[in-house]
Amino acid sequence: MLNFFDSHTHSDNSPDGQHSITFMCEKAVEKGLMGIAVTDHCEIDTYEEDGSPMRMLQSVFEVRKAQLAFGGRLMLTAGIELGQPLASPETARQALQMQNYDFVLGSVHRTRADLTDYYWKDYHSYTEADVKKELDVYFNEVLETVRWGQFDVLAHLTYPLRYMEGRDGAPCSLEPHREIMDEILRALARSGKGLELNVSSLYGEYGRTCPTRETIQRFRELGGEIVTIGSDSHRADRIGQGIAEGMEILSACGFEYFAFYKRRAPRMLRIQ
Repeated sequence: MLNFFDSHTHSDNSPDGQHSITFMCEKAVEKGLMGIAVTDHCEIDTYEEDGSPMRMLQSVFEVRKAQLAFGGRLMLTAGIELGQPLASPETARQALQMQNYDFVLGSVHRTRADLTDYYWKDYHSYTEADVKKELDVYFNEVLETVRWGQFDVLAHLTYPLRYMEGRDGAPCSLEPHREIMDEILRALARSGKGLELNVSSLYGEYGRTCPTRETIQRFRELGGEIVTIGSDSHRADRIGQGIAEGMEILSACGFEYFAFYKRRAPRMLRIQ
């Protein structure tokens, strides 16, 4: 069994997930993983419209069943990817109270200023100024989300760059945003929150992690101690993909451990 824990996976209880939790667990065992967290999407800005309440109930129910079936072979935890909590903090609070989650990922896929997911936008014609303006709004929303703080780990910081730079080739620079990124990282560290190293984009057009090694290194410099690694897999065959590379990045940044969560508390695993 590998000392690998994938802290970001999606089942068919996410609108864009492909496979059942049982099949995901079978694949994780087949690959020799120590464990996975199922973190199905719960988008607060579309909470009722996309059926999030029932989907999350079903997700946790299936996780609990799978824990019995795979006990001793796979550590399985019940998580949630809580998207856009600032759209309605009260709805976000209700969503978190529905279940006893082991792990809460906080994420921003779109902002209150523009309710279109970055995935759906076309950035081919964007200038450097256009990108800067878009990222200004994004990082401000992320900082406010971190200050809200009702999550365990911040997911895929620099998420828009997957599509701006990686897919559409827009001219992207993070230099104008270093100050606010430091504010985000410092706020996470001071509050004992974690930062996710999302490795999904290593295998796509972007070819980099979200965030990159440089930002992970900066998080450590600013006092950050908790980092989880997530494949962000939406298919069972991609579970665990990139975890080894993520561990190498963390080690290069000076981390000796990475984390997973159980009962909303971090558990540390030594990097192999």
